[in-house]
Amino acid sequence: MPISLLNDRTVRADVSKEDATMKRAGDTGTTKRPQVFLGACASVFVFLVGSAVAHTAIATGEIRSLGITLSPEATSLAMRISVATLVLAGGWYVQRKLDSRLLIARDLAHERYKLELVYDNNPDAILILNSDFTVQYVNRKAEELTGVESGDIVGRRCHEVVLGTDAVCDACRMEAVLRSGEPAVAVKHDITATGREQWLETMWYPVFDAHGNVESVVEIAKDISDVKKAEFALQEYSERLEQSVGRRTAELERTNADLQEEIAERRRVEGALRESEERFRSLVELSPGLILVHIEGIIAFMNPAGARLLGYADPQEVVGVNVLELVDAESIEVATERLRTTVHSRHAVAPAEVRFIRKDGSHIDLQIAATPLTYHGRPAVQAVAHDVTERKRAEDTIRKMAYYDMLTGLPNRALFDDRLAVAIGQAERDKTSFAVMFMDMNDFKLVNDTLGHATGDHLLSEVATRLQSVVRRSDTVARLGGDEFTVLLPKVNSRKAAALIARKMTQAIEDPVLTDKGAVPIDLSIGIAFYPDDGHSFSELMHAADMAMYASKNEGTPFRFADSGVLLP
Repeated sequence: MPISLLNDRTVRADVSKEDATMKRAGDTGTTKRPQVFLGACASVFVFLVGSAVAHTAIATGEIRSLGITLSPEATSLAMRISVATLVLAGGWYVQRKLDSRLLIARDLAHERYKLELVYDNNPDAILILNSDFTVQYVNRKAEELTGVESGDIVGRRCHEVVLGTDAVCDACRMEAVLRSGEPAVAVKHDITATGREQWLETMWYPVFDAHGNVESVVEIAKDISDVKKAEFALQEYSERLEQSVGRRTAELERTNADLQEEIAERRRVEGALRESEERFRSLVELSPGLILVHIEGIIAFMNPAGARLLGYADPQEVVGVNVLELVDAESIEVATERLRTTVHSRHAVAPAEVRFIRKDGSHIDLQIAATPLTYHGRPAVQAVAHDVTERKRAEDTIRKMAYYDMLTGLPNRALFDDRLAVAIGQAERDKTSFAVMFMDMNDFKLVNDTLGHATGDHLLSEVATRLQSVVRRSDTVARLGGDEFTVLLPKVNSRKAAALIARKMTQAIEDPVLTDKGAVPIDLSIGIAFYPDDGHSFSELMHAADMAMYASKNEGTPFRFADSGVLLP
């Protein structure tokens, strides 16, 4: 049922109702206790006094018609005591029952007081209605919002009080709640009896009796008039904004039409220049290599073939990018110097190889030449390049085949010899020493013969990996061929340091290698020689290390030094 929510009134506490509620709370704890037991005690006292008086009268002969009941004998005395006891017991029992009921009544009154506090301080209006729409209860919020005292609401039908009509409002869901026994929710738009327009969000909850029938309905209503007003105001503002946007759009369309006319005129003026540029562009786009134009390093044009070389589907993806952002770190110094020469000095530069970064992060090597020119009236630089990646890759492959072992990826004999010669020259100039190791795998031929060359190759690769994990970046692990490996330690100049590295190598290969033929153990024999103590030339050092290795193999020790072949502890 609707409740008129008076938004123009300030919600304030009802002092008189607060006082009444506090008085009710006080009354629950001060209800007078009936003194039944004291009354029983008084009755016994009167009975005993009266019986004593009667007894005295009988004893003196003044009253003889009372008979045995008041005789002074023991039977009369026992009867009086029994009557007094029964009276006292009955009074005590009745007093206990009355005290128990009084305590229950006081607890119920206190719970009712708390419930009234919850209802009276609820921010929403709450009404309890009979099935005939008669109001049983309204909380303080309902009184404040409707402006009607509870005495003027309770006992009357809600729509008569609030709307001033006999008809139930259209949005009322109370009859549906009475029929179905289910809660209901509705938003109602009403005009109150005072003529005020209001929007209410109302909920109805059924209250069932002991037999499961709906005996009353609780109605909770919240005033959402301010929310609705805000929505209407927002809608009105949106409409005004839409109209304003429409007017502005029309103005922009007129301005755009003027701009289109100006653009058309410019197109006619620039037609000849565009035709010339298109002819030049067609020549550039047909070029299979990269052609780009940059202004102070910022790319202004790139042909499609050049974009494809760099991994871009559309040349526009690189327009506006600094050309140095496409250059790999290895070539950035060369590219920067060439850019400075062409941009600032306005001099052409000869072709040079520059490594670029493609869109996917891969690298491409280009041979590029550049020359200054004028582009759209501004000083610019045109660069022409072609791909030399395959040539570089072929050169690298040839170089790798010449200096690296194809199976293990380690330096081969040629590269090791070169690095050993450099180490000898450096040590001779600096008057320092270094160590060389020579090693081979024990029983490797047996592995090849029994398990096959594929398993042998797997063992060689695994040994190379494990040896590399032990040494430093400045050291060189090389495969000379077959199962022979060498290690150049240019910064190791003591037996203690060399022995430490040899032990690490031995530990690194302790675990068997897992192959498809099963676990295969590895064992190395290592010979160690020092420059200049064991030799001054390449051949002398390698011979000394080789002899030490054979001494280690023959005696079954992990490693030996060239001079004495004694295993360090």
